[in-house]
Amino acid sequence: MFKKETQKKTTKLKQDDVERRLNELTAELAAGSSSPSLVSSNNPDFALNPNAKTGDIFGKQVSISSSFNAWAFWLITILSLILSQTPGISWLFTPINQFTTMIHELGHAFVCILTGGHVTGLTIVGDGAGHGGLTYYAGGLQFFTAQAGYLGTAVFGCLLIYLAQFPRFSKLLLGAIGIAIGLCSLTLVGMNIFVTGFQGFFSLLWGGAMAFALCWLAKKLDSRSANLVVLFLAIQTALNSLSAVFLLVQVYLGVLQTNAWSDASVMETITHIPAFFWGLIWFLMSCAMLGFTLWHTYGKRLFRRGTGALVVEK
Repeated sequence: MFKKETQKKTTKLKQDDVERRLNELTAELAAGSSSPSLVSSNNPDFALNPNAKTGDIFGKQVSISSSFNAWAFWLITILSLILSQTPGISWLFTPINQFTTMIHELGHAFVCILTGGHVTGLTIVGDGAGHGGLTYYAGGLQFFTAQAGYLGTAVFGCLLIYLAQFPRFSKLLLGAIGIAIGLCSLTLVGMNIFVTGFQGFFSLLWGGAMAFALCWLAKKLDSRSANLVVLFLAIQTALNSLSAVFLLVQVYLGVLQTNAWSDASVMETITHIPAFFWGLIWFLMSCAMLGFTLWHTYGKRLFRRGTGALVVEK
């Protein structure tokens, strides 16, 4: 009797061992297939996308999608710096300049409204006097409203860089930006077109075109392609936030000549502190924000050590 019970227990243990091995083999096969694989939540990048595919390269788990996202970021950055300064090609960046100008002017508009004022007109095309765009407003706290153009562009650029890490949300993000630009174009530009004249009319056309293009891209592109567009917009906005305020600093250093008044001129009128000071402060703040964002997004990956899975949606 005892011998039979021992044999039954041994048989049961063998069956359990076979089942365990079959389960392990099934899990390994599933990990190698096109189905999503599980990644340890102890990894700091796990939160980016728990459904991403990973592979083992030289003993390290690496997400092909995350590597693609990071390499695309730095490649687009380098190409943008080169092409934007190349004669005969820089004109291709005109739509991007209109986009960043819209962000700049909306920065003024939003802070004005949030501080109790109201916008009486907004343009994003040149007025022939050296201004790429203008925001007409009344009321609110002018001290903050005047600074919200350059600093607001820097904040938006940094936010886009952060959100560009999540490809699964890129289509939604493009659509949201497109809808926001469309609504702002209708309310802040279109409703005040009689105040701003031809500049307002062409600003409305540009705003409508940008809104349509972004919504169309959000609908037609797949997640990876949409992510490239978000990366491109993020990089262009961030670079523009630095270059624009750096030009402002050059103007007040006497390197560049212009008679156009600027946001720094407005701050000088309000505070009696030289416009150069405000331009320099904005430049340093923009550099600090961008540096902080880059380090905590794509910068750390350049110096990462040890194992870990970088996971972002394919």
